[in-house]
Amino acid sequence: MAGDGALWLGCALAAAGVAGLRLSWGRRGKSPQLYMLGWAALAAGCIAAGMASGAWGVAVAALVATAMACLVLTHAAFEQPRTPRRAAEPESAAAASAPGTLSRGVITFALTGPVALAVAVVLALGMRTVALAWPVAEADANVMVLALVPLFWPLLAFAMLMAENRRPQIAMLAVPLIAASLPLLALGSRP
Repeated sequence: MAGDGALWLGCALAAAGVAGLRLSWGRRGKSPQLYMLGWAALAAGCIAAGMASGAWGVAVAALVATAMACLVLTHAAFEQPRTPRRAAEPESAAAASAPGTLSRGVITFALTGPVALAVAVVLALGMRTVALAWPVAEADANVMVLALVPLFWPLLAFAMLMAENRRPQIAMLAVPLIAASLPLLALGSRP
């Protein structure tokens, strides 16, 4: 019975996390606190559901979060925009298609796409090296890499897209890359 309560709590936290993310995305300005609160509620919901019912509990919490997201997106699809959109002025349209804007977009895509994926792979391999130094079977460590890369990459890309300029984006790539390289260099060279 105690497991059922934790499963219900996990489902409620997952739904609240989606609602919190929608609330933060619906605001005019960026709100990193609301983003983090929404993601933390989603993570806590998955952890609570997982502790209650294992993988089945995580699957149930994910279903509840997905259903909540479908409801929120369906509602958003039918609501009217708050302010009417104005037609783009010729100057702003020309500025949006300027070569500098295009190159910034390509750089952002490259940093959040393939470069962030490479950092996520190195980070997962670093965690694999640490796990092998700990008494973890090699097969389990390999599966851990396969599970961590699709987790690290979107989180890293999301955090980078929230940054206002390039310096924090580069730091978000460099710090995990250096941190993950240390175990690879230190433990990877041992026999």
